[in-house]
Amino acid sequence: MPKPFQFSLENILDYRRQLVDNARLELTTAQRAYQAQAQRVEQIRAKLEEASGRLESRHLLQPDEFWLWSTYRERLLHDIQREEQHLQNLANQVASRRGVLIQRAKDAKILERLRNTKALEFHAQEKSKEQKDLDEMATLRYQHQDF
Repeated sequence: MPKPFQFSLENILDYRRQLVDNARLELTTAQRAYQAQAQRVEQIRAKLEEASGRLESRHLLQPDEFWLWSTYRERLLHDIQREEQHLQNLANQVASRRGVLIQRAKDAKILERLRNTKALEFHAQEKSKEQKDLDEMATLRYQHQDF
């Protein structure tokens, strides 16, 4: 009975697979944070649109009302700018984590290919040994019948 294939770097391959899984989780977390931030930006923009619509519906504003609206608008624009900067940082983080995931996946894939290659070589050697043993047995039987 042939012995089973043992890959000497199996522990390293398992570790690389764990790194890929961790990188995938980090990427997912970063993507969720990015999506949440994008929703925040859209909510602030919706507030600005709503406030602008209310201003347009009122034709004559008192100076103090106009000042309040202007201050509110400036604050919303400032918030949008700040949140978009944060959104850009999150987008960079997502891209960075995606790059890490790709690199770790490549590293794991290299070891998997090496493992597959070694397994094919092992099975070819085992098949060759088995064939050699069968040939030897057949030769011995044939020689035995001659006597």
